[in-house]
Parts: sequence; structure tokens; C-alpha cells
Amino acid sequence: MAKYFIIYNENTNIDLNLIMSNRPSKPSPVMEYEEVKVPGGKTLYREKGYGDIEISISFSFISKNPSDWEKDLRKIKRWLLSKGSNKLKFSDDLEVFYKVNKVTMDITERILRKAGAFTIKFTCDPYVYIEEDEIELSSNIYNEYIPSKPIYRIVGEGYLTLNINNKIIKANVGQELLIDTDKGLCYRKGIINNVDLEGKYEDLYLQEGENTFSWNGDFKIYITPNRRTL
Repeated sequence: MAKYFIIYNENTNIDLNLIMSNRPSKPSPVMEYEEVKVPGGKTLYREKGYGDIEISISFSFISKNPSDWEKDLRKIKRWLLSKGSNKLKFSDDLEVFYKVNKVTMDITERILRKAGAFTIKFTCDPYVYIEEDEIELSSNIYNEYIPSKPIYRIVGEGYLTLNINNKIIKANVGQELLIDTDKGLCYRKGIINNVDLEGKYEDLYLQEGENTFSWNGDFKIYITPNRRTL
């Protein structure tokens, strides 16, 4: 049977000789509500969105020599606690990934002179994201999942008028403009240029089902759909 592993920040636990104690549970997201009291004693509940989920994984490792234990632990910490892609994937479901927002590592227990054990807690977005590359945008794109917040890369010169699902967005492209609808930011050459966008980031989301696009001029538009599901 193939060995079970995780991929995080482009490396696996196997690369660092870490053994997973068991397969972790992946909790379902929980909708958060705002309670509103209305006359007559009734309570209404307004959806606030899904809260983050926590995935805990227990690891153990054995160093070749006792003198290597601290050095091995530093490598493990660097892998888990450094900033990177922050994508968490599991070997039995490599088509999707979790977006990690925070990582917490408990005290590492030195069981023997060469052995150690610890638990890592990944705090993630409530969604699982489909692993997919950037594609060139055409007149339509189908989203079989819940609404997503894509990234657009627009190449061209001048002012773009983009019609998406009968909603209009205008942008001053200036060779290349990156629009990250999740962060609500525009970038040109890595510098934030929000003034170059006229319209709502929400209108650029991919809705569930068929999404239609049209635009003026000779602009090339590329999209990373960021499709997601619960």
C-alpha cells in the first residue's frame, strides 16, 4: 500500500523523514450567524459566512544520530513555520488543496535520544480549492462549484471595458494589470494600483454555473479561477 503523506509549501513530510501517526480528520466548516432580536420575542439569524477550520496532525521522527536531533528539528520548523505557498494537500486527494492561514506547533517531546514527536495545527480557509492553472479567458467559463474569487491577468494597452454576467468593470491596463478579487487589490509590476479599477470586485466573482464575458479591444485576459467547494 502506498505511503500516506501531506504536501505543504511544495515539500512532503517524507522529504524530512517525518512519520504521520494517523490520518487526520478534516472537519466540515460551520456557518457563523448573527442573532437579531425582533419584536414579539422572535430571533432572526443572519449568515455571516463560514468560519475557518483546524486540521491537526501528529508527527514523529528519528534522527540518525543523537547529535543531529536539534538540527533535524530546525529543518522541520523551517518547513512548517516559514511562509511559502501555504497550500496543504493530502496524498489521497491531490486534486484539491487547503489554504493555510496560520500554523501552530506544540512543544516537541524528545522521547528518546534520537526520537521526537509533536502535533501541528493548520488553521485553514473553510473551503477546499481545486488545483488548476491559469488559462486564457474566452467568452464563457463554467463553474460547477460555489461562487469563487478568481485572479485576472490582463495584457494590453489602454482602457478595458469588461462585461461579466452583464456587469461592467473598467480598468486602465497599462501593459499588464493583475486583479486579485479575493484580496480586493490591483497590481501593476507588483505595486498596488487600485485606482486603475472602476467597479466592484464582487462583480468579477465566478458565479455557480455559466459565466459569460465580453470586452473591447485587443486585450488578452487570463484567469486563475480559484474554484472551491465545501
